[in-house]
Amino acid sequence: MKQSLLHIFFLLFSFNMVFSQFTNTKVKAKIEVEEGVDLIGITAVAENLTEATFQSLSYKFSIIRKGNNESNNQQGGIFSLLGDQRIRLSKTQINTDGNSELIVLLLIYDEDKVLIGKDRYVFGEKSQNSREEAQKKGDGVEITGIVSDETKTKFGKDFYDFFYTEFSKLKYNSSKVITVEEEIANARTTRIRVRIDSEILNEFISRPEEEFTKAMAEETVVRVFNYLKKIEKESKYITQY
Repeated sequence: MKQSLLHIFFLLFSFNMVFSQFTNTKVKAKIEVEEGVDLIGITAVAENLTEATFQSLSYKFSIIRKGNNESNNQQGGIFSLLGDQRIRLSKTQINTDGNSELIVLLLIYDEDKVLIGKDRYVFGEKSQNSREEAQKKGDGVEITGIVSDETKTKFGKDFYDFFYTEFSKLKYNSSKVITVEEEIANARTTRIRVRIDSEILNEFISRPEEEFTKAMAEETVVRVFNYLKKIEKESKYITQY
């Protein structure tokens, strides 16, 4: 009986994985780059890969600069796509100083806030042949170790910084995007939520104490790491099965 239930579980899990991969083929996220001497032209594009499906979507477009002058510029919005439609979501130019690493990230979500399209471009010393190597893996570009910042206040930003620092120490690469969200709870506090896809891994009301924020960041890192290892183990088991 236990063996039969185990088989059913993994069949259902395999079906969910196949279905998820299928839905991910409905929308393509694409970052188009024009490299100049001192400027890089960046265009974020979304394309409906279906012929007749109308889709209501949202996107997050981030430009992260690492190095001497670290920054994280982010924009986003709601948009829709008709069948076979291809639209430009954003276009910008970035100055290059030769001493910084630039990470450009485009994420596209469906109406349920589930990630269905993603692309990344890296420019800098660590990015040599990064796009070419990624393309060898298939049509999509694998994103590893990305933490999306969707916080709104200093409390949220402090938590994000603590969490990102602790998570980076693990040097754990995953194709999953970790999202740190923040919403207003009342006049004085906010609710911070950390999730991967639709799975909420931690959720709490923010507090001004730095010790509390650090403790929550450390606790969340443990939960995220355990969750990533769990789904990695399940994926390998299903592949072997």
